[in-house]
Amino acid sequence: MINKAYDAVLYGMAWVAGFLMAAMMVTICIDVGLRNLGYQSSAHLFTFTEYALLAVPCLGAPWLVREKGHIFVEIVFMYLPPRHQAKLRFVIGALCVIVCAVLAWYGGVVTANDFIQNEKDVRSFDMPRWIVVGFIPLSFAMMGIEFLRFLVRGENFLGSLASQSEV
Repeated sequence: MINKAYDAVLYGMAWVAGFLMAAMMVTICIDVGLRNLGYQSSAHLFTFTEYALLAVPCLGAPWLVREKGHIFVEIVFMYLPPRHQAKLRFVIGALCVIVCAVLAWYGGVVTANDFIQNEKDVRSFDMPRWIVVGFIPLSFAMMGIEFLRFLVRGENFLGSLASQSEV
């Protein structure tokens, strides 16, 4: 039950990120088209794009971790024996979990403070700042969970090396 709900949230976030990318493309095209036709474009289009540029990576990152689509540098792994690769992979995974947990915690504190203090993000329209930054702790918490799942299962979470046989 919890696993299905978690998966629904993760894939839902990825779908929203994809939708926002498409919506950004449309709003940018509309904005450029209006300006090229000599019309004044709306500041709301620009503001939407700014907010979406923060939301898209936050919403899509947990899914990318699950799909092993995140970036890493392979050069060190190419020259290590398989036994050392497994150890280094575990250390990297543990560091990823720790960093994600710290950033989720800090992002949660910032989000909670913005909510408690009723902070506003003032642009072409006012928005509570906790909504703007609320994606950050959610994203990092879910990325941490994904890295932890890889570690617990003993799976290789590194993109192109993940297709190689496990040692």
